[in-house]
Amino acid sequence: CSQTKAAKAAPDSAGESQSGTRKSARSCMSLSQRKEKHNSKERERRKRIRLCCDELNTLVPFCDSETDKVTTLQWTTAFLRYITKTYGDTFKEVSPCRTSSLMRKHSSVNPAQVRIQSTIGWMRH
Repeated sequence: CSQTKAAKAAPDSAGESQSGTRKSARSCMSLSQRKEKHNSKERERRKRIRLCCDELNTLVPFCDSETDKVTTLQWTTAFLRYITKTYGDTFKEVSPCRTSSLMRKHSSVNPAQVRIQSTIGWMRH
């Protein structure tokens, strides 16, 4: 823990690499600090999953705010299969530039909604 920044950044005479530096930095953290860091990352991961499922619930037919995550994913895959069967792979051909310009135009709208709406609108033409 008492290594200087320069000593940590440069490999030592034994050829210590960046991964060795990470190991020594990790050993500077106490067990409780490592656990808390892990728990914090896990909470963030679960939050991201929850937010994405909530977003899917608003976008996918037959889903609502009360739909559980597994059911949301089942309906999402069924809906995407339907879109693929109905329109083929044409919805994959939407230009990222077109999507980006639509997102800028509708900055208050969720980016995923813009992508799906632009895709569906593009397929209708």
